[in-house]
Amino acid sequence: MAKFWKIVGLIIVFIAMYIAYTSKDTFDPESIRGKRVIVTGASTGIGEQVAYQYAKLGANILITARRETLLKQVVKKCLDLGAQSAHYISLDMQVINETGKLITEAEKTLGGLDYLVLNHALYYWELWDGDIERLQALMNINFVSYVNLATKALPMLSKSNGSIVVVSSGAGLTSLPLALTYCATKHAIGGFFEGFRLELEYTKKNVAVTIFIPGVIATEHAFDVGEQLEVDTYAMGMFISPVDTAMELIKSASARLRISYYPWFHSRPLEFIHTLSRDLCDWLTFKIASKFMGIMEDKKNNLYKKIT
Repeated sequence: MAKFWKIVGLIIVFIAMYIAYTSKDTFDPESIRGKRVIVTGASTGIGEQVAYQYAKLGANILITARRETLLKQVVKKCLDLGAQSAHYISLDMQVINETGKLITEAEKTLGGLDYLVLNHALYYWELWDGDIERLQALMNINFVSYVNLATKALPMLSKSNGSIVVVSSGAGLTSLPLALTYCATKHAIGGFFEGFRLELEYTKKNVAVTIFIPGVIATEHAFDVGEQLEVDTYAMGMFISPVDTAMELIKSASARLRISYYPWFHSRPLEFIHTLSRDLCDWLTFKIASKFMGIMEDKKNNLYKKIT
């Protein structure tokens, strides 16, 4: 028994040392001044805040999303906050052949690239209904466009020894009921970009790949979803500031981290459980998700009754 507690003690010490080491803040704000940055999905949410934080640090920014009106507003605010330059291009990431225009625009307006932040995403909260066309569209937006943009940006990033930041999710670590299609796209992101990083190392290209895994962020959309799924007020109070999340993303990219969790307690515990025991992870996930699946089914039934 004494040996067991010694081992437990050593594990606790190791974890404490690891947390202390990874918690060091060595970020130099001046290192971002003048850098050339692309941020996708930047009209709202995390992407919008990432653009603003880069602007405050004096970067040159190119943003994209679908809604041109919102992009114009974000560009204006970026300039007000101190961006050396700010530009936008409106694109639909579902149309893969069109996404390359973003990289062409970066070469024209920025003259190169230091950071490519891939943040755009679309998801649905629903039980799987066999809609293959919707799944294909989601894969294009959430995964294929990421690969296409990273590939086309690679020559510029190789010249600058730049960084690719891929915004993933806890849904890319384990699978969640009600979000199977979204989980599939995020698992694909992890599978591709972790291998892509190794291939870059093999070919001696000094381009960093950071997989950034945010928790549940306090955006308007997140609160809307929380209300629809009847999440209690206490749980929604644990949603994380999008401003803090954006800054953590920028610091992670600057440090060229391979993977970054923010906050770690939103996704890491379930990942550890999944690694230790998939059966236990499935049981916990099912218990948590069953309530939400029931709520979604009730809402569908109520909607059906109203229509008929």
